[in-house]
Amino acid sequence: MDQKGKWMLMLFTDILLFILALSINITPLYFLVMILSFYIYKNGNAVLFKEYDERKKQKYEEYKVVQDAAKEVIRTGNLLKKKKEL
Repeated sequence: MDQKGKWMLMLFTDILLFILALSINITPLYFLVMILSFYIYKNGNAVLFKEYDERKKQKYEEYKVVQDAAKEVIRTGNLLKKKKEL
């Protein structure tokens, strides 16, 4: 089983334990679910959501480029002024 499959299985198990904990209301099961969830978040997040994180990072970088360009245009005021031709 590959890494992503292992983490997906752990996540699915955690979800089932969460539903079970809600339905039978056993307090120690809540703590088990919280510990397992934290473990999955800490160690499996990079494996499970790698593509999503890369897309999000790329979009953020594109946003920063546009934001920096907009700041430069506002700072210099060149958007509404026409350049004089020689």
